Amino acid sequence: MSTLELLRPQAANEPATGAAGTAVLARPWSLTVEQLVYLALGVIALIAHLWALGDRALHHDETLHASYSWYLLVGRGYIHDPLLHGPLLYYLGALFYFLFGDNDFTARLGPALAGTALTLSPYLLRRDLGRPAALIAAVYLLISPVALYVGRFFRHDIYSVLCEMLVFTAIVRYAATRRPAWLLTGVVAFGLMFVNQETSYLFLLIMVAPLAVAFLWQVYRPGIGLVAALGVLVALLIFVAPGTAQVDGAHHAVRDPATGAMLVERPGLFGWGPLETEDNGYALRVRNRADDDGGRGLAANLALYLADLWSFFRHPAVLLAIGLVLGTIAALVYLIWRRPGPDGKTPWEVARERDAQAAAVFASLGEGRRWLVALAVFLAIYAVFFTAFFTNIIGLFSGTAGSLLYWLAQHNVQRGGQPDHYYLFLLGVYEPLLLIFGVLGLGLVAYELWSMHRGTATVRNPFCISLLAWWALAALGIYTWAGEKMPWLTIHITLPFTLLGAWAAQRVIWNRARDEEAGPILDADGQPRWHGGRGLWLGPLAEHVTLSPWVIYGALFAAIVGLSFVLMTAVVNFGEQAAVLVLPWMVPAAALLLVALLTVGAGLRWGWGHAVAMLAVGIGLSLGLYTARSAVRLAYINGDVPVEMMVYTQTSPDVMQVVRRLEEVSRRRGGGLALPVIYDNETVWSWYLRDFTAAQRGSGQLAVPPDESVVAVLLLQEHLDRFPENRELLDGFVVQRYPLRWWFPEDQVYRLGPGWRDVPLEQSSLLGQLLRNPFDRGVGERWWRFLMFRDPGNPLGSTDFVIAVRPELADQIGVGLGGSLNGADQP
Repeated sequence: MSTLELLRPQAANEPATGAAGTAVLARPWSLTVEQLVYLALGVIALIAHLWALGDRALHHDETLHASYSWYLLVGRGYIHDPLLHGPLLYYLGALFYFLFGDNDFTARLGPALAGTALTLSPYLLRRDLGRPAALIAAVYLLISPVALYVGRFFRHDIYSVLCEMLVFTAIVRYAATRRPAWLLTGVVAFGLMFVNQETSYLFLLIMVAPLAVAFLWQVYRPGIGLVAALGVLVALLIFVAPGTAQVDGAHHAVRDPATGAMLVERPGLFGWGPLETEDNGYALRVRNRADDDGGRGLAANLALYLADLWSFFRHPAVLLAIGLVLGTIAALVYLIWRRPGPDGKTPWEVARERDAQAAAVFASLGEGRRWLVALAVFLAIYAVFFTAFFTNIIGLFSGTAGSLLYWLAQHNVQRGGQPDHYYLFLLGVYEPLLLIFGVLGLGLVAYELWSMHRGTATVRNPFCISLLAWWALAALGIYTWAGEKMPWLTIHITLPFTLLGAWAAQRVIWNRARDEEAGPILDADGQPRWHGGRGLWLGPLAEHVTLSPWVIYGALFAAIVGLSFVLMTAVVNFGEQAAVLVLPWMVPAAALLLVALLTVGAGLRWGWGHAVAMLAVGIGLSLGLYTARSAVRLAYINGDVPVEMMVYTQTSPDVMQVVRRLEEVSRRRGGGLALPVIYDNETVWSWYLRDFTAAQRGSGQLAVPPDESVVAVLLLQEHLDRFPENRELLDGFVVQRYPLRWWFPEDQVYRLGPGWRDVPLEQSSLLGQLLRNPFDRGVGERWWRFLMFRDPGNPLGSTDFVIAVRPELADQIGVGLGGSLNGADQP
C-alpha cells in the first residue's frame, strides 16, 4: 500500500483492506506510517514550544497570572475574579510550580504543553476531515505564528482553544457514533473551558445556534423562525433598547449624589434608562464577592451580592429578554413534543418514525440518562473551581453572573480601542496562507451545500464541514464585533480557519496528487503523452523517462518567486539607484502575472484540475515559508521586542537584566536573596522580587530617605515625576532609567484615524498610506520592510522605571538595552 493510500480520506466504518482488497484480520497493535508522522510532529512541536521558553521576561498579564498561581502555591488562597478570567489557569500554574519549581519557564510550561497538544489535535478529526486534511492542519498549527506564540504565553487562551477543539470533535464524533465517551469528552472539555475563560460564552453561542437550526430543520422547521426572531429581539433588547449613561474617562457612570441613579445621556426605548453595566464601577463591584467580605458572614454577603445583581436584572429590557427566552423554549417544547398534527402525531413522533438523524442524536441523550450524567459532570467542575474548592461559596453565583456582567460592561469600555479591521489586518500580516485557503474553503463548502440541494454532493461528512465553516465565519464575526480586541484572541479565529483551510487544500490538491501514482497515459502507439498531467515523454533524451508536470510547474513557480524576492530586495535596498524604472509595486504585480500565465499554460496543457492543484501547492509552499519564518521571528527573536503586532505590549528585557543583577549582588554579599530593596506598587515586581526576603513594597511615594541598609529602590518614572520629593529623598543614589513596558506603534501602522485621507501622506499610518497611494515608491519600501523585517518605521512607545542604587553598585547594574545613568534628570 502506498503512502498516499495510507493517508487518503477514509470513512469511519470502512474496514481495513489488504493488497487484494480483502478484509485484514485483527492483528497485534503497531504504529502506522500516519501515526509515526504524528509522533514526529509531536516531538518537533514539543521542542518548538519548550525552546527558550523562559528567556523573555513575562508580559504584564503573565506576571499577574504567575503571581496569583504562586499565591495558591504558598497558601495565600484564591478567589475567582473575571478581570483576570477563570481559575483553571491558576490551579494549573500552581500545579506546575509544585512539580518543577516557580520560575518563568515553569509558568509557561502548561501553555506550552497545551500548545503541543493543540498541534496534534487534528488527528482526532481525521475520519471526518480526511486524513490528509488532518495532517495538513497539524503541520500548519506547528508553523502558525499565532498558534506558536500563544502556545508559549502564560494566558488562558491556549487552554480555551484546546478545549474548543475537543468540544468540536466531540460534537462531530458523537453525532456520527452516539458513543457516551464522546459526550463525556465534550462535557469535560466545555466545563474546563467554562472555568478557564469567558470566551466560552461566545463559543457556546457559536455552537448552539447551528445545532439548534439543524435540529429544527429536521424536526420542526417553523421553529427556525421563532429562534431567529428570539435572537434578534434579545440582541435589540440588550444592546439597543436601553438608554446610555453619562460616563467619565474610565467609563464610570456619573450618578446623582442624592439617589445614586445614573445620569442619562440618551433615553432608551419607552424612556428606559441605561443598564447597570453601562457603569464600569458596577461591573467591578459585582465581578466577585468573598464569603467574609467586610467582616460579614456568608448569608449576609450573599444577600448583598444578590441585591447588587438584581439592580441589573430588574431592568425592563432584561426582564423582557428573559421572559422571551423562557416563553420561546416553552412554546417549542409544546409545538414539538405536545401538539399533534393532522395525522394525530407530534412533530417529534414524525421525525422519529422517519429516523431523522438530528432526532436520533437528541433522543440518544436520554438513553441511560446520559444528559443527567453530563449535567452533573459539568456542575461538579463548575462548583469545584469557581468556589476555589469550596472555600468561597458565593463563587457559585459570581462564576456566571459576575463574569457575564463584567465582560458585558467591557464591551462598552472597549479596552484596547482596536478598529474593526484589526483581526483581518493581523491575519494578513501573520497568516496570509490561512486567509487564502480559508476563503477557498468557504467557497467549497458553499458549493457542496448547493450540490447537496441538487443531490450531487461528494463531501464525506457534510455536517462536520458545514459546522466548521460556520465556526470559522462566526468566530471572525463575533470577535470583530466584540468591544475588546487583543492579539492573543486571534487564535480563536485561526483555529477553525486552519481546519477549514486544510480541508480545502485536501479537496484541491490531494486527489490530483494521488492520481500521480497511476503512472503515465499511453497514446495509440503505446507512447506516454501529456493528457491528464501524468507524464511528459522526453523522446530521444532518455528512453522510457517521464518528467512530471508537477516538477516542471514547481521549478518555474519557484524561479518566479525566488527571482521576485531578489528583485524586490534590490529595489527596496538600493531604491532609485538600483532600478530607476522599477517601482516596488511592479515586482509583485509582475510575479502574479507570470504565475497566472504559468497556471493558464498548465491548464491548457495538462488540464485545469491539475493546474489549480499545482497553483495551490505553489502558494502553500511559498507562503508556508513566509509563515514559518514569521513564527520563528515572533517566538524566538522578537518575542520581547514589540516590533511585532502579536507582542502588543511587553515587559522589556531590561527588567530581567536588572532583577538578575540584583540577585547576583545579593548572593555575592552572602545570605542568599536577603538584599534590602524597596519597590513600588507596579505588579511586575510582585513576581520578580517575590524571593527577596528583605524586599519592601511601597506606594511609589517615599516618606523618608531609605534606610542605610537599603541598596536599591525601584520606582515607576511617573512616580518620580509625580512626587518631586522622591528625588530629594534619593540624594546619594545613582538613578538609572529603563523601559519597563514597551508597545507596538499601533497608530503609525494600522489605525485609520479621523480625516486620515486628508492628512499628508507621510503622516498616515502604513495601512492608510497603502490605501491612499499603493503605487508610491516610499509606501512600497516601507511595507516590504515591515512585512519581511518587522520594521514599523516608528519608535516604540514605553512606560519607564528607574532603579536608584548605591554608587558602589551602579556599575554592576549597568545601563542595559534602553537605560541611562542619568534617569532622574530625564523628562
